[in-house]
Amino acid sequence: MTHAHEPAHADVAVVGAGLAGLAAARLLRRAGRTVVVVDGAEPGGRGRTDVRDGYHFNRGPRAVYRGGHAERVLTTLAVPLLGGPPSSDAAGLVGDRIGPLPAGATTLARTRLLSAKGKLGVARLLARFGSVDADALGAVTFRDWIDQHDLAPDAVQLVEMLGRLSTYANAPDEASADLVVGQMQMAIAHGVQYLHGGWGSLVTALAADQVVHRAAAASVVRDGTDVVVTCVDGSRVVATAVVVAVGAPDAAASLVGSAPFDAGPAVEAACLDLGTVVPARPALLIGIDAPLYLSNHCPPARLAPDGRHVVHVARYLSAGDRLDPTAQRAELERHAARVGLAGDRIETARYLHRMTVTGGLAIARTGGLRGRPGVGAAAIPGVFLAGDWVGARGHLLDAALASAEEAAMAADRAVSAATLVPR
Repeated sequence: MTHAHEPAHADVAVVGAGLAGLAAARLLRRAGRTVVVVDGAEPGGRGRTDVRDGYHFNRGPRAVYRGGHAERVLTTLAVPLLGGPPSSDAAGLVGDRIGPLPAGATTLARTRLLSAKGKLGVARLLARFGSVDADALGAVTFRDWIDQHDLAPDAVQLVEMLGRLSTYANAPDEASADLVVGQMQMAIAHGVQYLHGGWGSLVTALAADQVVHRAAAASVVRDGTDVVVTCVDGSRVVATAVVVAVGAPDAAASLVGSAPFDAGPAVEAACLDLGTVVPARPALLIGIDAPLYLSNHCPPARLAPDGRHVVHVARYLSAGDRLDPTAQRAELERHAARVGLAGDRIETARYLHRMTVTGGLAIARTGGLRGRPGVGAAAIPGVFLAGDWVGARGHLLDAALASAEEAAMAADRAVSAATLVPR
């Protein structure tokens, strides 16, 4: 333990040992900088994986989007992405009716969950979807973008479902269309992957050999040529540059003494994580007229003892959702029962009533992705932000690691500049 009168020193201090902070620290070490990670909790943040009775539970249904910034940064850091994609055995739910999930030409033709007019509208939209310039839609809400296509009501519900499934967000009236349409395009083009061992495998790889100062940060201030991180226990870390990579915008603003950052609302979900003796059948059951999700994550990922399964069930929450925990859990249990998961088929379960999926949602009011706080938004020389609510690139883990990369590069430049200035 470093005491208050014995400050730790480093080229860069990284505040926050979530995935963004760990990635920034590893990128900086790769550039030859000395780095101290400051966090009073175990590494991983929302990326931790909890083990219960041999079952590996992520903090809700987590997936890595292929072809995005996260995959690129992790490849740079030699962190393997081992696992598999979701099953193609997918169904949709409308009211109490279950049918093939209309997500492509074949299932769209077969499904009875859409009217003929709805099928025609969705088919036309999907045919030209890949050519949509998502980057130009930052000031448009996802709702307004959908309304431009004059779809039947059931087709509108389907497109909203695809948006929820791609973003985990249930906010079509606020979310910017550049974010949602871009995520949908990436998901359709490249798919997602569930990871062996859960997201904890990423945490383990990124945290290896990191120097961690185990104390919670209280403030980050400039002191002459240094930036000082003062912790709640009175200890300090003195550095030339600091990357603030805490999960919530308000927490970051408090640390740097800033006005609140306008990063949009947090994205939240109610999650029921199940360890089961049989798989979900069908393997995916997605609500079309209700914001419900269910997916068998093990297999394809290895997350359970041999012959056992991990199934994630969730409700995508909107800002106005204030359901009682007992009632909300019962809704998710009913959704699991639709695929045969109930009673003694469930060996263990965990319920998270309001899990934060991401710290901030890009919204049309502030210009979409380009309107999010940038890595330099702290407005303190040598202090940079990173996280899943920071920067103009990506969503979820992609935003976290894209901003981590940008913040690490900025911190590296700050250290280089400081070496040229006589002290």
